[in-house]
Amino acid sequence: PFVSIVLPIRNEERHIEACITRLLAQDYPVDRMEIIVVDGGSDDDTRPVLARLQARHPDADIRLLDNPERTVPPALNIGIRAAKGDLIVRMDGHTVPDADYVSACVRASRHSGAASVGGVMEAVGDSPFGTAVAIVVQHRVGAGDAAYRVGGEAGFVDTVPFGAFRRPVFERVGLFDESMIRNQDYEMNVRIRNAGEKIYFDPAIRFTYTPRGSVRALARQYFEYGWWRVETLRRHPASLRWRQTLPPAFVATLVVLLLLVPWSVYAAALLALLLLAYAAVLIAVARRETHRGARLLDLVGAFATVHFAWGSGFLVSLLSRGRYPYRARPPKVPPYDPGSTATAR
Repeated sequence: PFVSIVLPIRNEERHIEACITRLLAQDYPVDRMEIIVVDGGSDDDTRPVLARLQARHPDADIRLLDNPERTVPPALNIGIRAAKGDLIVRMDGHTVPDADYVSACVRASRHSGAASVGGVMEAVGDSPFGTAVAIVVQHRVGAGDAAYRVGGEAGFVDTVPFGAFRRPVFERVGLFDESMIRNQDYEMNVRIRNAGEKIYFDPAIRFTYTPRGSVRALARQYFEYGWWRVETLRRHPASLRWRQTLPPAFVATLVVLLLLVPWSVYAAALLALLLLAYAAVLIAVARRETHRGARLLDLVGAFATVHFAWGSGFLVSLLSRGRYPYRARPPKVPPYDPGSTATAR
């Protein structure tokens, strides 16, 4: 089948060349692929890098489209509308796919008959703290039990990252929800499952990506993940999974106990006990992972940042009813209308 690879990007000069170079080195026939890069107004050297890649590979179909909205869901929709492929693969500028990524997606799609297939997301840090983050986001204590993070056997699942979609699924469920600044992949997968279609995980599909390399960037990312997860729940209440309730429940418990401390010595004692137990668990888990090249303090900090940021974002969105610090918008799911008028360069 002809495969379209859609890349929503903005300011990816550090990573985009590695991503596209690996896509062009796939074991899949280059004349059966197209790469559609949808740029949200990059103001670094992303576009010059892309121009050099286009000049260096004249036989490859690399197109550049503009995304005036500058956020990911409209970029994906622009790329999907312009795509010619039977299979549409959603990638990211921070990712580097394995050399057989496209062919593995094609095999999994044929074998499973699923509307969307995906595989293992392997994080590789590019700094000391980033190395710790890479371990944490692939650990059950850090990111839950999703197969695409912790691995597992091939089979049908709730969600996969960066899916490879059969084109007809967009005709049935619509495009990505443009009101979802984050969590748009998960929300799309919920709609696919609600339509009676299936999502398939295959560990043979593999790619690496570079996680956030600082506490501040990681905290912001996971706060947004938690905040936008609540927006997904407002649209699809039945999509909540038990693992997603733990961080907000823990953060809420600590806040309540902290507020009670001035009036209750028992609240102070319980708060101290919970924090000590939490710290002990994190240190014990982190010590078992230091052999993978990360420092103990970085690992503990990364675990705590993921938990508290995700839980806080979830609670803030819930309590503010989607008004702070972002503003929720009504769902905006455009119908699939192939043949975009966007101009490629």
